[in-house]
Amino acid sequence: MTRLNIGGPAIHTLLLTRELAALEYRTVLVAGSCEPEDGDMRYLLRPSDPVRWVPELSRSVRPWRNLKALWRLWRLLRRERPTIVHTHTAMAGCLGRLAAVLSGAPIVVHTFHGNSLDRYFSPIRAVVFRRIEQLLARRTDALCVVSPQQIGELSAKFHVAPAHKFRVVPLGLDLDEFFALRPPAGNGPLTVGWFGRMVPVKNIALLAATMENALQRSPGIRFVIAGDGPDRAALHDILERHRDCVEWIGWQKEILPAVARCDVLLQTSRNEGTPVALIQGMAAARPFVSTAVGGVVDMVSGGAAQSCDGARWHANGVLVDPDSTALAGALAALADNPALVPRMGLAGRAIASRQYRKETLVLNVDALYRELLRKKNLGNTLGEE
Repeated sequence: MTRLNIGGPAIHTLLLTRELAALEYRTVLVAGSCEPEDGDMRYLLRPSDPVRWVPELSRSVRPWRNLKALWRLWRLLRRERPTIVHTHTAMAGCLGRLAAVLSGAPIVVHTFHGNSLDRYFSPIRAVVFRRIEQLLARRTDALCVVSPQQIGELSAKFHVAPAHKFRVVPLGLDLDEFFALRPPAGNGPLTVGWFGRMVPVKNIALLAATMENALQRSPGIRFVIAGDGPDRAALHDILERHRDCVEWIGWQKEILPAVARCDVLLQTSRNEGTPVALIQGMAAARPFVSTAVGGVVDMVSGGAAQSCDGARWHANGVLVDPDSTALAGALAALADNPALVPRMGLAGRAIASRQYRKETLVLNVDALYRELLRKKNLGNTLGEE
């Protein structure tokens, strides 16, 4: 894992490290270092967690530092001799898989938690990184994605690998506390939550414009913003002018209280895998309004019951064009129809219970590992991952 920063991949890998240990695997989590704007989730670690640190491993492209990280990963893998090397996120996926091949690891798996080939880098860099992914895919036994939409992007659009090489393994989380929350009452002002890293891909300028537009249309709406990052300055003006109805609470180690305060969750990203905040919100019976990007399109239930003004209304959420007027319009519609909120929320809770529990994740990964072990006649090595 590149680093244990705020977000789904860190929770995902840490959960797998612990839960797979109960299924005969000996697991070791290897992680790098966070950068100042990332938000650090190392507070989730327990003293018993088997973690190895490679400080040179980070998301930045710095050739000398990247080479040092590769060297340390290779040495670690030569020492541990794992049967399976499973990498997560872009830089760990690149350096980790290369180290796995060089060290002779029998099985290599990679999970794309999002798609960094789209809207993350300049066109030239994107072409280079796509070629690297194509080469690495040839030496990877299975490529996991967290939503079906990613297969279309990574296989058909970017030609990383044939579709048959991909497996859909949705995120799984410990959601019991969120399931225990009562659905929103659907009365009083509509409280909207936005939770995440304030970085370019999250489109903080669109968030600010959406809040401004929504407050002009429905003065009763309130916003709770959790998170931080280099793009927080885009919110400075609206935070100053609307202190009575826009609250920024910074990073939160425990997001449950913030979710409990909200009726609806908002997402404004340019690209996404499967946002943890929306999964937690669904478990808490909170509907969402989101730009129709990445794996978010696979989080809604069924076809759109209604499409108007740039918004597609589904049973549990609203997918919207990346436009502040359209996003604000969807929020205003929910504020004007409060009975919709708990009904949509309960539809989302049913999806979360079916798809995003940690038990489902562990079963999916265990089944994939056992299949790969059988294919390579390594079934008797279980316990040496």
